[in-house]
Amino acid sequence: MEERFFEEAADYLKALAHPTRLRILDFLMRQKETCVKSLWEELGLQQSNVSQHLALMKQRGIIDSRKEGVKTCYWIADPLAEKIFKMLKENSDHKG
Repeated sequence: MEERFFEEAADYLKALAHPTRLRILDFLMRQKETCVKSLWEELGLQQSNVSQHLALMKQRGIIDSRKEGVKTCYWIADPLAEKIFKMLKENSDHKG
């Protein structure tokens, strides 16, 4: 395989490899689409902190957003992220 594949795969996994980003992914999987205020309220984190994580995930193509007036709403744009999350969760469930 090309070296580029390994670099891109590692970058993608790095974009998921943070507890807050995994919690965002989990929430978006349950809600399908939500606005940023709902996310930071759900996570109990500062809006600026959540926005930084959302920006990184959006830059990598994991999520996407749209403006709704003054609100920004997010959803999962890449089904691969959901598959990875489900595999991790399933593996964790099997470990007890």
